[in-house]
Amino acid sequence: MSSFGYEIDFVIPVCNNNMIIRVTIESIIFNYKPKNIYIITNKTDSEILEKEWLQWNVYNTKITFIDEETYFITNYGLTKSEIYKWYTWKDEQSREYGWWYQQLLKLGAYKQITNLSDPYVVWDSDLIVLQKWELCDKSNDIYKFAILQECAKNEFNKNEYSKSICELIGLNAIEPPIEGTFVPHHFIMHHKVLSDLINHIENGSKQNFNWIKAIMNLSNTYYRFSEYKCIATFMNSYYPKLLSFYPFHEYGKRGIRYRDSNEILEKLKNFCENGGNKKKLTYHTFVEFINENFDTRPSYIQIEHVTNL
Repeated sequence: MSSFGYEIDFVIPVCNNNMIIRVTIESIIFNYKPKNIYIITNKTDSEILEKEWLQWNVYNTKITFIDEETYFITNYGLTKSEIYKWYTWKDEQSREYGWWYQQLLKLGAYKQITNLSDPYVVWDSDLIVLQKWELCDKSNDIYKFAILQECAKNEFNKNEYSKSICELIGLNAIEPPIEGTFVPHHFIMHHKVLSDLINHIENGSKQNFNWIKAIMNLSNTYYRFSEYKCIATFMNSYYPKLLSFYPFHEYGKRGIRYRDSNEILEKLKNFCENGGNKKKLTYHTFVEFINENFDTRPSYIQIEHVTNL
C-alpha cells in the first residue's frame, strides 16, 4: 500500500444518476483514496456524470466511466441488449433485468477492465461509508470486507439465493458464523478466484452455457441470485484463506439500511434547502446532516431505490 492511499481499484455499477451518487463516491474517496474508480452505467448517465464529477471532491482519484451496453463486447461479443434474451421475467416477484445484469458487471470486471487492480473492490452505489473499515491489514496484506447485513429480507429471498447458488456451482450456500449474511454490498474480488469460479460454472453447465448465460438462465427458475454469496461460498471451499472479513458486530451492527428511501431523502432535501441557503449534497454535507440528526454516527448508511434526479 502506498502513501497515496489504496492501490486497490473500485468498481461501481450505477443503475441511474441520482442525488446520492456523489455522496457515495466521495465517501469512498475520502475514506480510501483509491487511484481508480470505474463507474459502469448507461451512456446517457455517463455523459451527465462525466461533466458533474469535475465539481466533486475527488482529490487524486481518477474516475473512469464505462458503457454498460458494450461492456462484454470485446471478450464475448455480447451487448447488454443481446444478453437480455437469456433473462426471464416470471411474475411480479421477479427482479428486473438490470438487477441481474449488474451482477454480471461485477463478476466480469477483472476481464473487461484493462489494468484493473488485483484484487479490486466491488461497491454498491447506494452504500455510503461513514466509519472506515480497513480493506487491507497492513501487517499481513490480507484484504477484508465487512459483514454489513444482519439477515436476508425474508426467508423467501434466502431460500432462492441458496437454491440458485447450488444449481450454479453445486455447493450449499454459506453464511458467516454467529450472525450476518454474505450479501455485504461490497466485496474483495481476486482475479484468480473469479477466473476459477467462471471455469467452475462453465465446466458444470449441463447445457454447455458460458458463465453469462448460465447465470442469466437462473432467472428462468429462480427469483433471486447473489453474486456476493456465490463467491463467498466458492471461496469457502476453494480459497478459504482469502475469505477474510470483519464480523457483523464490528461494523454492520452500527449501520443503517433504508429499504424505503423516501423519508430520509425528504429530510436530506430539506436540510440542503434550509434557510434558503441551498447546499450542494456532498459527502461533507451528508456528514453534517448525520451529525445533526443522529445521536451517534452510524458506520454506514445504505439508501436503496433512489430514483432518477
